[in-house]
Amino acid sequence: MVLERLRSKVNIDAVGRKIPISPNVLTLLSAVVAWVGVPLVLLYGASPLWFILISGALDAVDGAVARGRGLVSRAGAFLDSFLDRFSDAAYLLYFWGRVDSLAMYIALLGTFAISYARCRGESLGVEVRGVGLMERGERVAYLLVLSLVIDLAPPLVASLFYAYVFLVGLAAAHRGYVVFRKLSLNRR
Repeated sequence: MVLERLRSKVNIDAVGRKIPISPNVLTLLSAVVAWVGVPLVLLYGASPLWFILISGALDAVDGAVARGRGLVSRAGAFLDSFLDRFSDAAYLLYFWGRVDSLAMYIALLGTFAISYARCRGESLGVEVRGVGLMERGERVAYLLVLSLVIDLAPPLVASLFYAYVFLVGLAAAHRGYVVFRKLSLNRR
């Protein structure tokens, strides 16, 4: 919701027009960067900050390139959404061992449920883009800030991760309710 408002005021498609790389390549690179980070963060103690920042930036730019260069396609939209789920999982795995497994599982479930409610809602004719908090850009931004906390204030990581769990759970429930309500009002 917050980033949707910002996107409506800033024309990143104009920047996308100037990037000579295929939007599908950018999408793929976003997921690759996210997953390259998993072993480096978990096994070697690298900071997740750069992996989230670079992967998130590539993901933000791929759509702008597609729109700006007139390369929007249903296949590209599918690839983007599909690989975003893999990147979402990688971002959460960066915090493995800093929070309990149940919190990790619930965070993953909430993260995926937000996206699923949008996907399924839209497949049934309900527009839910911009509904509620914790859309993908906001989730990535939250986890980016959380990755800063790892280095600056490690004792706060677990508490802030639990706040993420609460927020994505609330956002998923809200979005699910909105889709259900809209479908109930428009019985076909």
